[in-house]
Amino acid sequence: MYNDFFGFKEGPFQLVPNPGYFFLGRSHEEAIAHLNYAIAHGDGFVEITGEVGTGKTTLCRAFLEDLDENTEVAYIFNPRLNSIELLRSINDEFGVDSTADNVKTLIDTLNAFLIEKKARGKNALLLIDEAQNLDKDVLEQLRLLSNLETNTGKLLQMILVGQPELRKMLDSYELRQLRQRITLSWQLTPLGRHETRDYIRHRVKIASLKSGDMFTESAYRLIYKYSGGIPRLINIACDRALLAAYGFNRPKVTGGIAGTAIKELKTGRESSFHKIINGKMLTVFLALLCLALMGVLLFQIPTAFRPESTGKMETVDSASSHASSPPDATGKPGLAAKTSAKWIDFLGNLTGRSSRLSALKTAMSLWETTPVLNRYLDDMDDDSAFFQLAAAQNNFYILTVTNDWDLVKRLNLPAVLPFLPPGALSPRYLTLIEITGNELVFKGGEGETGEIIRVSPGEMKSYWPGVAYIPWKDFLNCRGDIPLDAPKESVLTLKMLLRDIGFAGIKLDHVYDDAARKAVEQIQEAHGIVVDGIVGARTKIVIYNQKKELKIPHITLNKN
Repeated sequence: MYNDFFGFKEGPFQLVPNPGYFFLGRSHEEAIAHLNYAIAHGDGFVEITGEVGTGKTTLCRAFLEDLDENTEVAYIFNPRLNSIELLRSINDEFGVDSTADNVKTLIDTLNAFLIEKKARGKNALLLIDEAQNLDKDVLEQLRLLSNLETNTGKLLQMILVGQPELRKMLDSYELRQLRQRITLSWQLTPLGRHETRDYIRHRVKIASLKSGDMFTESAYRLIYKYSGGIPRLINIACDRALLAAYGFNRPKVTGGIAGTAIKELKTGRESSFHKIINGKMLTVFLALLCLALMGVLLFQIPTAFRPESTGKMETVDSASSHASSPPDATGKPGLAAKTSAKWIDFLGNLTGRSSRLSALKTAMSLWETTPVLNRYLDDMDDDSAFFQLAAAQNNFYILTVTNDWDLVKRLNLPAVLPFLPPGALSPRYLTLIEITGNELVFKGGEGETGEIIRVSPGEMKSYWPGVAYIPWKDFLNCRGDIPLDAPKESVLTLKMLLRDIGFAGIKLDHVYDDAARKAVEQIQEAHGIVVDGIVGARTKIVIYNQKKELKIPHITLNKN
């Protein structure tokens, strides 16, 4: 929204682990030094821990990008796997056979690969991110893998990266043998005050098309105080502060602007759909307020002094004003849809934070999985960060759709929708589980079963701010946006998928050629997605939807 205004080529404070924005704070620099030392000296196990948002994943990717061709790497970033699944993933990452269904065959295959690499003077590295999600029996399997060695050294070096819970697990009595094998350990700490300022400047400089400091010293102080030096919270605060500055048409983020943005973050009243600093929305809001005040004043003036009228006085309020009315059932602007008392009561009986957590659990459980969500996520004000983190813990991704109801329907997956009922200061969240005819079926509430409510599209849109969070699975680990930043393995995976869904002429190799691009563009056009030939989240979803062997929940009977 504000990129053109500030001269950014892209948003500098996106919540994605982009190595191009990696900032070496003191703690991160020492962590990298520990990792490089471990690789150079052939240490078997290394442990890196840090609190949520301290930049562990970004550090991992920056470290991996800096490795030379002499090191073969297996990178596991969603490790909620059992022992067999983990071994398969490791073999797959190394590019060796991963089809076996027993531990012995998988380890024998891996061992042969590692010996061959060792004979050629190459290192083999296994890096597991979010390792706190590993079960204890899987960690024990990793200890057994560390027994793969020659007379001169280990065949496989391992780096475990995770939250502080990982260290507690490794300190347990059951895992004492694994703890004894960890030769290097480092804990990431938040950035200091001056590092926070340098971090912000660093990201702005990379994203900016023009020079200049866009934050004042007072803004830096407030952002550090709010974030405590945690990079993810710094990103959230800076993004909101820049949005506020854009709304006020100010070229710099001052202390006052930063304070306003942070106050909204703390109260939770400024979420992705609650941004009245947007100029047009603010204008409509003020216009309605003035009209309402005029109505009140006219009713307070004695009848003898009121302006003459040839008919009945018409009062204007936010529910009947054409300027603020939501789309009707057809999606076209019009008079506000009538909302039933049942719908209003249903939303009013929900609570904000708990309904968000339960709605996401409901959406993910429809994929025949048992979601596990940490309660500390409830403390996060930012919806986008909450959904991304919670989904990642369960091997899901989140696609956020804004102001595009038709796209939500076309993607045809269960979605979490926020609603803001009358008088509420924070949103309520429901899971869209079915669309049948002209009726939408939502599930919400606490407990395992929850409650079901059926509403019309007009009723739904009366309190829906236009945001939908859609959990989805990347079944075949087709990483990156093809062909922009995806590894060659993802191109091959994509081509196999295209062959599976009917594009028989696709050549199976690692090249994203014209045939593959034309097939992708055909799929995009058929599903109403921007036709650009780039395979991002939306295109992956519609491709997976066409593969009938996959167990994917849908909200309509038409799965194409």
